[in-house]
Amino acid sequence: MRKEKEKREKTLAQVVRGGCLSFLLFHFSFCQAQEPVAAVTGWLATVDSATQQIVLRWNASADSAVVGYHICAGSSDTGCFDYGTVLGRLDTSYICVDHSPLEQHHYRLHAFDSADNVSELTPFFGNVVLTAEVPDCGTTVSAHWNPYEGYWPDSVLGQPNSYIQTRMEPFDTSFIIQQGYTNSVTGNWSAEIPESVTRIWLRVMLLSNRGFRAYSNIVMVERHTTDTASVVAISDITYDSVHTAIDLTFEVDTAFEYTLYRSVDGTPWRQVYSFHPHHSPYRYSDNSINPYDSLHCYQLEVKDACGMNPLYSTTAWVVVPDPPLPFITIPNAIVAGDDLNGTFLPKIQGLRGDLYELFIYNRMGMLVYHTTDQDAGWTPSPSTPQGAYAYFLRCRYNTNDTKTYAGTVIVIK
Repeated sequence: MRKEKEKREKTLAQVVRGGCLSFLLFHFSFCQAQEPVAAVTGWLATVDSATQQIVLRWNASADSAVVGYHICAGSSDTGCFDYGTVLGRLDTSYICVDHSPLEQHHYRLHAFDSADNVSELTPFFGNVVLTAEVPDCGTTVSAHWNPYEGYWPDSVLGQPNSYIQTRMEPFDTSFIIQQGYTNSVTGNWSAEIPESVTRIWLRVMLLSNRGFRAYSNIVMVERHTTDTASVVAISDITYDSVHTAIDLTFEVDTAFEYTLYRSVDGTPWRQVYSFHPHHSPYRYSDNSINPYDSLHCYQLEVKDACGMNPLYSTTAWVVVPDPPLPFITIPNAIVAGDDLNGTFLPKIQGLRGDLYELFIYNRMGMLVYHTTDQDAGWTPSPSTPQGAYAYFLRCRYNTNDTKTYAGTVIVIK
Protein backbone atom coordinates (compact mmCIF):
# COMPACT_ATOMS: atom_id res chain seq x y z
CA MET A 1 0.00 0.00 0.00
CA ARG A 2 2.87 2.34 0.87
CA LYS A 3 4.74 1.57 -2.36
CA GLU A 4 1.55 2.16 -4.37
CA LYS A 5 1.13 5.56 -2.71
CA GLU A 6 4.76 6.49 -3.46
CA LYS A 7 4.29 5.45 -7.10
CA ARG A 8 1.12 7.54 -7.35
CA GLU A 9 2.85 10.59 -5.82
CA LYS A 10 5.81 10.18 -8.22
CA THR A 11 3.45 10.01 -11.20
CA LEU A 12 1.55 13.08 -10.01
CA ALA A 13 4.86 14.92 -9.59
CA GLN A 14 5.71 14.12 -13.21
CA VAL A 15 2.35 15.50 -14.27
CA VAL A 16 2.95 18.63 -12.18
CA ARG A 17 6.36 19.15 -13.86
CA GLY A 18 4.50 18.97 -17.17
CA GLY A 19 3.07 22.40 -16.35
CA CYS A 20 -0.73 21.79 -16.30
CA LEU A 21 -2.43 21.46 -12.87
CA SER A 22 -6.06 21.94 -13.78
CA PHE A 23 -7.02 18.52 -12.40
CA LEU A 24 -5.55 19.09 -8.91
CA LEU A 25 -6.46 21.38 -6.01
CA PHE A 26 -4.61 24.32 -7.62
CA HIS A 27 -5.20 26.12 -10.83
CA PHE A 28 -2.61 28.01 -12.87
CA SER A 29 -3.59 30.67 -15.30
CA PHE A 30 -1.20 29.33 -17.91
CA CYS A 31 -0.12 25.94 -19.23
CA GLN A 32 2.81 25.09 -21.40
CA ALA A 33 2.15 24.05 -24.96
CA GLN A 34 0.98 20.48 -25.10
CA GLU A 35 -0.53 17.96 -27.42
CA PRO A 36 -4.22 17.28 -26.73
CA VAL A 37 -5.02 13.93 -25.11
CA ALA A 38 -8.20 12.13 -26.12
CA ALA A 39 -10.85 12.31 -23.43
CA VAL A 40 -12.12 9.24 -21.61
CA THR A 41 -15.31 8.09 -23.32
CA GLY A 42 -17.05 5.94 -20.72
CA TRP A 43 -17.27 5.82 -16.95
CA LEU A 44 -19.27 4.06 -14.28
CA ALA A 45 -19.15 3.04 -10.62
CA THR A 46 -20.39 -0.41 -9.66
CA VAL A 47 -20.25 -2.63 -6.58
CA ASP A 48 -18.61 -6.01 -6.84
CA SER A 49 -21.18 -8.62 -5.78
CA ALA A 50 -18.63 -10.89 -4.12
CA THR A 51 -16.46 -8.39 -2.22
CA GLN A 52 -19.00 -5.57 -1.84
CA GLN A 53 -16.37 -2.98 -2.81
CA ILE A 54 -16.89 -0.03 -5.14
CA VAL A 55 -15.19 -0.62 -8.49
CA LEU A 56 -14.65 2.17 -11.07
CA ARG A 57 -14.57 1.22 -14.76
CA TRP A 58 -14.05 3.16 -17.96
CA ASN A 59 -13.20 2.66 -21.63
CA ALA A 60 -9.56 2.55 -22.60
CA SER A 61 -8.44 5.75 -24.26
CA ALA A 62 -8.14 5.64 -28.02
CA ASP A 63 -4.95 7.69 -27.72
CA SER A 64 -1.98 5.31 -28.00
CA ALA A 65 0.20 7.85 -26.17
CA VAL A 66 -1.79 7.53 -22.96
CA VAL A 67 0.12 5.87 -20.13
CA GLY A 68 -2.46 6.03 -17.35
CA TYR A 69 -5.46 7.60 -15.70
CA HIS A 70 -5.92 9.80 -12.71
CA ILE A 71 -8.96 9.59 -10.40
CA CYS A 72 -10.19 12.27 -8.06
CA ALA A 73 -13.09 12.25 -5.63
CA GLY A 74 -15.42 14.89 -4.28
CA SER A 75 -18.56 16.65 -5.44
CA SER A 76 -19.61 19.71 -7.38
CA ASP A 77 -19.53 21.64 -4.10
CA THR A 78 -16.18 20.45 -2.75
CA GLY A 79 -14.19 20.33 -5.96
CA CYS A 80 -12.01 17.49 -7.18
CA PHE A 81 -9.52 15.97 -4.73
CA ASP A 82 -6.68 13.57 -5.53
CA TYR A 83 -7.81 9.97 -5.01
CA GLY A 84 -5.73 7.53 -7.08
CA THR A 85 -3.67 6.90 -10.22
CA VAL A 86 -3.85 3.92 -12.58
CA LEU A 87 -0.81 3.27 -14.78
CA GLY A 88 -1.28 1.55 -18.11
CA ARG A 89 -3.52 2.54 -21.04
CA LEU A 90 -5.41 -0.75 -20.95
CA ASP A 91 -5.82 -0.80 -17.17
CA THR A 92 -9.35 0.55 -16.95
CA SER A 93 -10.61 -0.29 -13.48
CA TYR A 94 -9.92 0.78 -9.92
CA ILE A 95 -11.05 -0.76 -6.60
CA CYS A 96 -12.04 1.83 -4.01
CA VAL A 97 -11.03 -0.22 -0.98
CA ASP A 98 -11.50 2.66 1.49
CA HIS A 99 -14.92 3.83 0.27
CA SER A 100 -18.00 2.23 1.80
CA PRO A 101 -20.65 1.09 -0.71
CA LEU A 102 -23.28 2.13 1.85
CA GLU A 103 -22.40 5.78 1.20
CA GLN A 104 -22.71 7.67 -2.05
CA HIS A 105 -19.40 8.85 -3.54
CA HIS A 106 -18.59 11.03 -6.57
CA TYR A 107 -15.66 10.53 -8.92
CA ARG A 108 -14.01 12.17 -11.95
CA LEU A 109 -11.09 10.96 -14.04
CA HIS A 110 -8.87 11.83 -17.00
CA ALA A 111 -6.09 10.27 -19.04
CA PHE A 112 -2.49 11.47 -19.24
CA ASP A 113 0.44 10.69 -21.53
CA SER A 114 4.18 10.34 -20.97
CA ALA A 115 4.67 14.04 -21.61
CA ASP A 116 2.34 14.79 -18.73
CA ASN A 117 -0.40 16.07 -21.02
CA VAL A 118 -3.89 15.41 -19.67
CA SER A 119 -7.35 15.02 -21.14
CA GLU A 120 -10.44 16.79 -19.94
CA LEU A 121 -11.93 15.59 -16.68
CA THR A 122 -15.06 13.48 -17.01
CA PRO A 123 -18.29 14.72 -15.46
CA PHE A 124 -19.02 13.51 -11.94
CA PHE A 125 -20.24 9.93 -11.63
CA GLY A 126 -21.07 7.82 -8.57
CA ASN A 127 -22.25 4.59 -7.06
CA VAL A 128 -25.87 3.62 -6.44
CA VAL A 129 -26.69 3.14 -2.74
CA LEU A 130 -29.59 0.86 -1.89
CA THR A 131 -31.42 0.87 1.46
CA ALA A 132 -34.26 -1.45 2.53
CA GLU A 133 -36.28 -2.21 5.62
CA VAL A 134 -39.15 -4.26 7.03
CA PRO A 135 -41.06 -2.70 9.96
CA ASP A 136 -41.34 -4.65 13.21
CA CYS A 137 -44.03 -7.31 12.81
CA GLY A 138 -44.47 -6.13 9.22
CA THR A 139 -44.70 -8.21 6.07
CA THR A 140 -43.81 -5.49 3.54
CA VAL A 141 -40.23 -4.82 2.44
CA SER A 142 -39.51 -1.31 1.13
CA ALA A 143 -36.41 -0.39 -0.88
CA HIS A 144 -35.00 2.98 -1.99
CA TRP A 145 -31.98 4.00 -4.06
CA ASN A 146 -30.46 7.15 -5.54
CA PRO A 147 -30.34 7.89 -9.30
CA TYR A 148 -27.46 6.49 -11.31
CA GLU A 149 -24.83 9.09 -12.15
CA GLY A 150 -22.52 8.20 -14.98
CA TYR A 151 -22.31 7.43 -18.66
CA TRP A 152 -21.59 4.39 -20.76
CA PRO A 153 -21.43 4.78 -24.53
CA ASP A 154 -22.95 1.37 -25.23
CA SER A 155 -26.30 2.77 -24.04
CA VAL A 156 -28.03 4.63 -26.84
CA LEU A 157 -30.04 6.60 -24.31
CA GLY A 158 -26.90 7.56 -22.42
CA GLN A 159 -28.34 6.19 -19.17
CA PRO A 160 -29.05 2.54 -18.34
CA ASN A 161 -32.33 1.22 -16.99
CA SER A 162 -32.39 0.04 -13.40
CA TYR A 163 -33.95 -3.14 -12.01
CA ILE A 164 -34.63 -4.25 -8.46
CA GLN A 165 -33.52 -7.83 -7.88
CA THR A 166 -34.33 -10.06 -4.92
CA ARG A 167 -33.16 -13.40 -3.53
CA MET A 168 -35.55 -14.88 -0.98
CA GLU A 169 -34.49 -17.48 1.54
CA PRO A 170 -35.02 -20.38 1.64
CA PHE A 171 -36.35 -20.54 -1.94
CA ASP A 172 -34.07 -18.61 -4.32
CA THR A 173 -30.47 -19.61 -5.01
CA SER A 174 -29.74 -16.49 -7.09
CA PHE A 175 -31.11 -13.01 -7.64
CA ILE A 176 -34.34 -12.66 -9.60
CA ILE A 177 -35.52 -9.49 -11.36
CA GLN A 178 -38.70 -8.16 -9.74
CA GLN A 179 -39.29 -4.78 -11.38
CA GLY A 180 -37.64 -2.41 -13.87
CA TYR A 181 -37.36 1.39 -13.98
CA THR A 182 -36.68 3.42 -17.12
CA ASN A 183 -33.65 5.69 -17.34
CA SER A 184 -32.50 5.03 -13.79
CA VAL A 185 -34.99 7.18 -11.95
CA THR A 186 -34.77 7.22 -8.17
CA GLY A 187 -36.08 3.85 -7.08
CA ASN A 188 -38.91 3.22 -4.65
CA TRP A 189 -40.07 -0.39 -4.48
CA SER A 190 -42.14 -2.38 -2.00
CA ALA A 191 -43.60 -5.86 -1.91
CA GLU A 192 -45.26 -8.30 0.46
CA ILE A 193 -42.96 -10.99 1.83
CA PRO A 194 -44.49 -14.49 1.83
CA GLU A 195 -44.91 -15.86 5.34
CA SER A 196 -42.56 -18.74 4.57
CA VAL A 197 -39.65 -16.40 3.68
CA THR A 198 -37.20 -15.83 6.53
CA ARG A 199 -35.04 -13.14 4.92
CA ILE A 200 -34.68 -11.32 1.62
CA TRP A 201 -31.58 -10.04 -0.19
CA LEU A 202 -31.88 -7.07 -2.58
CA ARG A 203 -29.72 -5.21 -5.07
CA VAL A 204 -30.20 -2.80 -7.97
CA MET A 205 -28.92 -3.84 -11.38
CA LEU A 206 -28.12 -1.17 -13.98
CA LEU A 207 -28.52 -2.52 -17.49
CA SER A 208 -27.98 -0.78 -20.82
CA ASN A 209 -29.87 -1.72 -23.93
CA ARG A 210 -26.62 -3.23 -25.21
CA GLY A 211 -26.02 -5.45 -22.23
CA PHE A 212 -23.54 -3.77 -19.87
CA ARG A 213 -24.27 -4.23 -16.18
CA ALA A 214 -23.47 -2.42 -12.97
CA TYR A 215 -24.77 -3.05 -9.47
CA SER A 216 -25.59 -1.35 -6.21
CA ASN A 217 -24.64 -2.66 -2.81
CA ILE A 218 -26.46 -5.76 -1.56
CA VAL A 219 -28.90 -5.34 1.34
CA MET A 220 -30.26 -8.15 3.52
CA VAL A 221 -33.45 -7.62 5.53
CA GLU A 222 -35.51 -10.00 7.67
CA ARG A 223 -38.61 -9.80 9.79
CA HIS A 224 -38.10 -8.35 13.23
CA THR A 225 -40.03 -9.98 16.05
CA THR A 226 -40.04 -9.14 19.72
CA ASP A 227 -39.91 -12.74 20.92
CA THR A 228 -40.40 -16.37 19.97
CA ALA A 229 -41.62 -19.35 21.97
CA SER A 230 -39.02 -21.56 23.58
CA VAL A 231 -41.15 -24.71 24.06
CA VAL A 232 -43.73 -26.40 21.85
CA ALA A 233 -44.19 -30.14 22.47
CA ILE A 234 -46.83 -32.80 23.04
CA SER A 235 -45.25 -34.86 25.79
CA ASP A 236 -48.02 -37.41 26.37
CA ILE A 237 -51.17 -38.71 24.63
CA THR A 238 -53.58 -41.42 25.85
CA TYR A 239 -57.07 -42.66 25.02
CA ASP A 240 -59.67 -42.58 27.80
CA SER A 241 -62.17 -45.30 26.87
CA VAL A 242 -64.45 -44.54 29.84
CA HIS A 243 -65.08 -40.95 28.78
CA THR A 244 -64.39 -41.54 25.08
CA ALA A 245 -61.76 -38.83 25.01
CA ILE A 246 -58.09 -38.36 24.12
CA ASP A 247 -56.00 -36.81 26.88
CA LEU A 248 -52.97 -34.73 25.87
CA THR A 249 -50.17 -33.13 27.87
CA PHE A 250 -48.29 -30.12 26.45
CA GLU A 251 -44.90 -28.66 27.35
CA VAL A 252 -45.41 -24.97 26.55
CA ASP A 253 -44.15 -21.41 26.99
CA THR A 254 -46.69 -19.52 29.07
CA ALA A 255 -46.01 -16.23 27.24
CA PHE A 256 -47.62 -17.39 23.98
CA GLU A 257 -50.91 -18.61 22.56
CA TYR A 258 -51.05 -22.12 21.12
CA THR A 259 -53.31 -23.84 18.60
CA LEU A 260 -53.98 -27.60 18.48
CA TYR A 261 -54.65 -29.32 15.16
CA ARG A 262 -56.06 -32.79 14.57
CA SER A 263 -56.02 -35.15 11.60
CA VAL A 264 -58.22 -38.26 11.63
CA ASP A 265 -57.37 -41.28 9.46
CA GLY A 266 -55.36 -39.13 7.04
CA THR A 267 -57.83 -36.27 6.65
CA PRO A 268 -56.50 -32.67 6.38
CA TRP A 269 -55.42 -30.93 9.58
CA ARG A 270 -58.22 -29.06 11.34
CA GLN A 271 -58.06 -26.70 14.31
CA VAL A 272 -59.69 -28.15 17.43
CA TYR A 273 -58.48 -25.97 20.29
CA SER A 274 -56.71 -22.68 21.06
CA PHE A 275 -55.38 -21.72 24.48
CA HIS A 276 -53.06 -19.37 26.35
CA PRO A 277 -51.50 -21.53 29.08
CA HIS A 278 -50.90 -20.22 32.59
CA HIS A 279 -48.73 -23.17 33.58
CA SER A 280 -46.64 -25.93 32.04
CA PRO A 281 -47.20 -28.81 31.56
CA TYR A 282 -50.71 -28.06 30.32
CA ARG A 283 -53.34 -30.80 30.01
CA TYR A 284 -56.31 -31.00 27.67
CA SER A 285 -58.97 -33.65 26.98
CA ASP A 286 -60.34 -33.82 23.46
CA ASN A 287 -63.84 -35.25 23.94
CA SER A 288 -65.02 -34.23 20.46
CA ILE A 289 -63.62 -37.34 18.81
CA ASN A 290 -65.62 -40.00 17.06
CA PRO A 291 -64.61 -43.35 18.61
CA TYR A 292 -65.36 -45.10 15.33
CA ASP A 293 -62.41 -43.26 13.76
CA SER A 294 -59.16 -45.14 14.19
CA LEU A 295 -55.96 -43.06 13.90
CA HIS A 296 -56.01 -39.66 15.65
CA CYS A 297 -52.98 -37.40 15.00
CA TYR A 298 -52.27 -34.12 16.80
CA GLN A 299 -49.87 -31.24 16.22
CA LEU A 300 -49.34 -28.13 18.34
CA GLU A 301 -48.62 -24.75 16.75
CA VAL A 302 -47.22 -21.54 18.23
CA LYS A 303 -46.39 -18.30 16.40
CA ASP A 304 -43.97 -15.56 17.38
CA ALA A 305 -44.98 -12.34 19.11
CA CYS A 306 -45.91 -10.84 15.73
CA GLY A 307 -48.25 -13.71 14.90
CA MET A 308 -45.87 -15.01 12.21
CA ASN A 309 -43.21 -17.67 11.71
CA PRO A 310 -45.15 -20.62 13.19
CA LEU A 311 -43.36 -23.42 15.01
CA TYR A 312 -44.84 -26.91 15.22
CA SER A 313 -44.43 -29.78 17.62
CA THR A 314 -43.67 -33.25 16.42
CA THR A 315 -46.82 -35.18 15.54
CA ALA A 316 -48.36 -37.25 18.34
CA TRP A 317 -50.85 -39.99 17.58
CA VAL A 318 -52.99 -42.64 19.20
CA VAL A 319 -55.10 -45.50 17.81
CA VAL A 320 -58.63 -45.68 19.20
CA PRO A 321 -60.00 -49.27 19.30
CA ASP A 322 -63.42 -49.81 17.83
CA PRO A 323 -66.01 -49.41 20.62
CA PRO A 324 -68.88 -51.82 21.18
CA LEU A 325 -72.12 -51.00 19.40
CA PRO A 326 -74.77 -49.29 21.54
CA PHE A 327 -77.13 -51.77 23.17
CA ILE A 328 -79.41 -51.64 26.25
CA THR A 329 -81.44 -54.18 28.24
CA ILE A 330 -83.94 -52.90 30.87
CA PRO A 331 -85.60 -55.36 33.26
CA ASN A 332 -89.40 -55.12 33.56
CA ALA A 333 -89.69 -56.79 36.99
CA ILE A 334 -87.59 -57.35 40.09
CA VAL A 335 -88.08 -59.53 43.17
CA ALA A 336 -87.69 -57.59 46.41
CA GLY A 337 -85.14 -59.17 48.73
CA ASP A 338 -83.78 -61.55 46.09
CA ASP A 339 -79.97 -61.49 45.88
CA LEU A 340 -79.91 -62.15 42.13
CA ASN A 341 -83.02 -60.43 40.86
CA GLY A 342 -83.69 -57.82 43.53
CA THR A 343 -81.98 -54.79 41.87
CA PHE A 344 -83.23 -52.69 39.00
CA LEU A 345 -80.08 -52.00 36.88
CA PRO A 346 -80.26 -51.48 33.09
CA LYS A 347 -77.47 -53.28 31.21
CA ILE A 348 -75.93 -50.82 28.72
CA GLN A 349 -73.21 -51.49 26.11
CA GLY A 350 -71.26 -48.69 24.37
CA LEU A 351 -72.05 -46.12 27.03
CA ARG A 352 -69.90 -42.99 26.84
CA GLY A 353 -70.01 -42.37 30.58
CA ASP A 354 -70.25 -38.58 30.85
CA LEU A 355 -74.06 -38.57 30.96
CA TYR A 356 -76.16 -41.05 32.93
CA GLU A 357 -79.23 -40.37 35.08
CA LEU A 358 -81.80 -42.85 36.46
CA PHE A 359 -85.04 -41.78 38.20
CA ILE A 360 -87.60 -44.08 39.93
CA TYR A 361 -91.11 -42.82 40.83
CA ASN A 362 -93.95 -44.50 42.80
CA ARG A 363 -97.56 -44.55 41.66
CA MET A 364 -98.15 -41.22 43.44
CA GLY A 365 -95.44 -39.58 41.27
CA MET A 366 -93.01 -39.21 44.12
CA LEU A 367 -89.29 -39.69 43.46
CA VAL A 368 -88.04 -42.72 45.37
CA TYR A 369 -84.61 -43.16 43.79
CA HIS A 370 -82.06 -41.16 41.72
CA THR A 371 -78.47 -41.92 40.63
CA THR A 372 -75.84 -40.74 38.14
CA ASP A 373 -73.69 -43.82 38.66
CA GLN A 374 -74.10 -46.20 35.76
CA ASP A 375 -72.93 -49.08 37.94
CA ALA A 376 -75.52 -48.43 40.68
CA GLY A 377 -79.10 -49.68 40.59
CA TRP A 378 -82.32 -49.43 42.62
CA THR A 379 -82.66 -52.11 45.31
CA PRO A 380 -86.07 -51.77 47.03
CA SER A 381 -86.08 -52.15 50.82
CA PRO A 382 -88.23 -54.85 52.49
CA SER A 383 -90.78 -52.16 53.33
CA THR A 384 -91.17 -51.05 49.69
CA PRO A 385 -94.79 -51.76 48.62
CA GLN A 386 -95.34 -54.24 45.85
CA GLY A 387 -96.60 -52.88 42.55
CA ALA A 388 -95.68 -50.88 39.46
CA TYR A 389 -93.01 -48.12 39.54
CA ALA A 390 -92.10 -45.71 36.77
CA TYR A 391 -88.52 -45.23 35.62
CA PHE A 392 -86.87 -42.52 33.50
CA LEU A 393 -83.35 -43.04 32.10
CA ARG A 394 -81.15 -40.62 30.15
CA CYS A 395 -77.67 -41.52 28.84
CA ARG A 396 -75.10 -40.77 26.10
CA TYR A 397 -73.49 -43.42 23.93
CA ASN A 398 -69.98 -43.43 22.54
CA THR A 399 -71.42 -42.37 19.20
CA ASN A 400 -72.24 -39.03 20.88
CA ASP A 401 -75.97 -39.83 20.64
CA THR A 402 -78.07 -38.96 23.72
CA LYS A 403 -81.01 -41.30 24.42
CA THR A 404 -83.90 -41.30 26.88
CA TYR A 405 -85.93 -44.32 28.04
CA ALA A 406 -89.13 -44.41 30.08
CA GLY A 407 -91.33 -47.28 31.28
CA THR A 408 -92.50 -49.29 34.33
CA VAL A 409 -90.92 -51.96 36.45
CA ILE A 410 -92.94 -54.32 38.67
CA VAL A 411 -91.75 -54.96 42.20
CA ILE A 412 -92.70 -58.48 43.32
CA LYS A 413 -92.58 -59.77 46.87
